[in-house]
Amino acid sequence: MNSNKDIRSFHDLIQQDDQEKPEERKPRKLYQMGQLTTIQAFKYDGTLYRQYEGCKIIANLDDFVVVLLMKTKVQETSINWVVSKPILFFFAKNRFYNASITLNENGQNHIYVNLASPFFIEDEIIKYIDFDLDIKCYNDNKFNVIDWHDFKESITKLNYPLKLIYRIYNELDFLEEQSRLKRGVFSKKLINDIKKMLINSGDI
Repeated sequence: MNSNKDIRSFHDLIQQDDQEKPEERKPRKLYQMGQLTTIQAFKYDGTLYRQYEGCKIIANLDDFVVVLLMKTKVQETSINWVVSKPILFFFAKNRFYNASITLNENGQNHIYVNLASPFFIEDEIIKYIDFDLDIKCYNDNKFNVIDWHDFKESITKLNYPLKLIYRIYNELDFLEEQSRLKRGVFSKKLINDIKKMLINSGDI
């Protein structure tokens, strides 16, 4: 403290603290463009069930953080593999889903959406909770919700709260609308623009 005023009581200490100029804090950056990171997917009970290593953060958009999976190592409990085709991993900001877009050479991209918690970053690792309900849109096919059995099983086994279940159903409605209107991760223009950027940068 910089004040020379004598402190004779707890009241004096509080008074002086109130007069101190607040320390200026600079915003903390959680990630950098081009940074390599790890992605971890958890179940609702906290179990780590999948990990991606060697993922590159390539874009920070208004609604998404986008990560490139290119020859990325993927680990699960009983199986490991390496990503063979470039995949764009979209992490929605403040929404309950993420999506992986497989970039096929024929232009018919595969869209796979996970109903999941909003992502968070801890120790430079991107983390999220997967709720075992997914959407598959392959080769411009219709909006196809899959894994209903797994989802219903997890509701009971992992004790999903009712509020969370309602939120997931609302998110499905939102994603169906996004698919119908070709917005967000369902926008061909968005995907193609990012793909061109990656080709120009030599990333794919």
